[in-house]
Amino acid sequence: MKKFKFGILAGLLVLLSVSAFAEGRLPVNIQTAFQKLYPQATDVEWEQMASCYVAEFIADGQEVDVWFNKQAEWVMTETDVESLEKVPAPVAEAFMSSTMAGMKLRDVRIITFPKHPTVIIIEVEQYNSDEEFQLFYAPDGKLLQSLDVTELGGEIYPGLFFND
Repeated sequence: MKKFKFGILAGLLVLLSVSAFAEGRLPVNIQTAFQKLYPQATDVEWEQMASCYVAEFIADGQEVDVWFNKQAEWVMTETDVESLEKVPAPVAEAFMSSTMAGMKLRDVRIITFPKHPTVIIIEVEQYNSDEEFQLFYAPDGKLLQSLDVTELGGEIYPGLFFND
């Protein structure tokens, strides 16, 4: 009986931590996969983007977005760390020695994947201009790519990195 009550309590906690899903009810397999990865997460908001389910919540004062495909497989996690102090030192050093360092720092995100290397994205904008760029770095400080996102809005999604 204790196991049954615990199961009901655990189920209620999962339901309470997941806000209303705009597209209808969130599939149970997605809820279960999320709960396995982030059992302590609360105040979770869900949305559907780019054929994935995205959980958004705050952990350690940072906004976290976790992406799952329809098969409930973890696709990627985007953690908004907001400053260079929270990225690997080689990345901060590479950025600070680049020509983009003179631009206004807008955002810093760490993207982790189950099957691919971590990517750090530094978003900057030109002072007195609408020009925006995203700089994609490997943890060792190597610049992987630079994107002009002035017209694109700078949204991060799995297809930006790979199509598998």
